[in-house]
Amino acid sequence: MATINATISISSDISSYPTTITKTMTMKKAGSCNGLEETLGLKTKKFNSTTAAEIATAADLTNDGAHKLYVRNASTDKANFFYVAYNASVAGATTAETIGKLYGGDWMLMPYNGSTDINVASSTTSIQYLEYMVFADGVVAAAG
Repeated sequence: MATINATISISSDISSYPTTITKTMTMKKAGSCNGLEETLGLKTKKFNSTTAAEIATAADLTNDGAHKLYVRNASTDKANFFYVAYNASVAGATTAETIGKLYGGDWMLMPYNGSTDINVASSTTSIQYLEYMVFADGVVAAAG
């Protein structure tokens, strides 16, 4: 049985009571004690336009799964970012359902049920790199 663990460690001194949080999560299948066993692979994509790109496709995954989506802006420029959106053909557009913005070096790990597409779009035409991976609860046979 496969095991996928994710760990986050946060420390802060922004208040008079310093905070430290360290958490580890074992990624499990929906409603199960069994670990996730599939991925759609770690990918890196180069962007040099503001055109949106799909990074997670609902048609590749089983719906209502306990998938996890990892996304990282691999660029170092802190002025530029990627819009991350779901159920949208153009991430960052006023009609998109934007999840957030990832600036240079920022990353996210979020639960993803596999029923919508996830899109990203660069805020600039300057070269930026995005790294992403779906840890899958299940994939459809045609995925690949």
